[in-house]
Amino acid sequence: MSDFRFRACAAEKHNSNGGKRGGRVSPARLKKRSQPTDEGGSGPSGCGDERDAYLPYYKPNYKRLYPENSTNIDFKVYVESTNDDRLGNKSPIYLNHIFAMDVKGVTGIQRVNANKIAVIFKQYNTANNFINNTTFLTKYNMKAFIPAAQIEKTGIIRFVPANISNKELYTRLSSIYEIVAIRRFSKKVGQERIPLQTVSITFLSNVLPNNVQYDLFSYRVFEYIPPLLQCYRCFKFNHSAKVCNGKQRCSICGGEHLYKECDKPTEISCINCSGPHLAISRLCPIKTKKIIEKKNNISYASVAFTKQVTTNEKDFPPLPSPKSQPVNSNVSVNKSKNISANKSVQDVNKVKIVHSKDLKSQIISDNDVLMALVQTLVELANKDDSTPTNLKTIKDALIKNLT
Repeated sequence: MSDFRFRACAAEKHNSNGGKRGGRVSPARLKKRSQPTDEGGSGPSGCGDERDAYLPYYKPNYKRLYPENSTNIDFKVYVESTNDDRLGNKSPIYLNHIFAMDVKGVTGIQRVNANKIAVIFKQYNTANNFINNTTFLTKYNMKAFIPAAQIEKTGIIRFVPANISNKELYTRLSSIYEIVAIRRFSKKVGQERIPLQTVSITFLSNVLPNNVQYDLFSYRVFEYIPPLLQCYRCFKFNHSAKVCNGKQRCSICGGEHLYKECDKPTEISCINCSGPHLAISRLCPIKTKKIIEKKNNISYASVAFTKQVTTNEKDFPPLPSPKSQPVNSNVSVNKSKNISANKSVQDVNKVKIVHSKDLKSQIISDNDVLMALVQTLVELANKDDSTPTNLKTIKDALIKNLT
């Protein structure tokens, strides 16, 4: 039971310290972890319910920082105000002044939304240094963090027995990429939440591994598609009420008031499609369309990295074998030596031809090369427009991803 108490309290620490996860130190990911000891205890909260085993479990003491082997071209750090100031609406002159004066390595500033800006660095270490620059952040009442999409990728594994806790999964699972979070899906039945056999795993990587190992057992890793985000202020999609600038709408009749104040509870009308259902209903055709679009909107990079590339004889037929030449038993020894020498030259030339014609097959069969090519394309597509694209930048990005 102490394991459950520790993991629940670790989750509570995560929620209270602004992203820095609480817990004990983790060994190397590629090695099988030893069972951790309860050095931290259960804490004063007295968490002790076995259901705590299914609370999200995070890597102990995890703080989101760019790794040394990061493949990013630009290193973005999001910055928000710790008070009610809308940092995204601040004057560019003011922002340019304070960041140019007090922060090293900044190459650009972008507005994300009314509350948030993105500070861009060219090196991972300067971005990480800014995250830890408490002097600057405290002085200007700011908080800084790296967006999860910059360095993390979440996948799911299926058919995981429900009696295995998230903590045990974190301890026993191994992967080529470091695991930083485990979360088990659940469903509500009556007043209880029932754990399901689907588990999400967050990796410290921009791509997903093909599989993870639970001791000898291998689980295939699938793409995780997050649920459709719907605003509970205007009831439109793909944003939250926190950043919504729209008018308050009623989820029942679509009027400009809270649903608790609705005086037409029988006149149900969806704000999105005007249909006879609530704005949050799954029956809404607009919502259904958005969900399908989201499921189909898996990035090209994700598909390329997870798809198994195969070749067959129809696409790449084998080269015809060279015709054998009859040997005259009456030829001299010198002529035999000349034939042997010529045959050696022919063999060398044949190898060169095979290598040349089979190069395409080798590239397609090499997942590392494919990953580097696709990663380069994605980086070029997502790069800042202010950076020129030419043969040199493309070549440099490709070489970086290949090494």
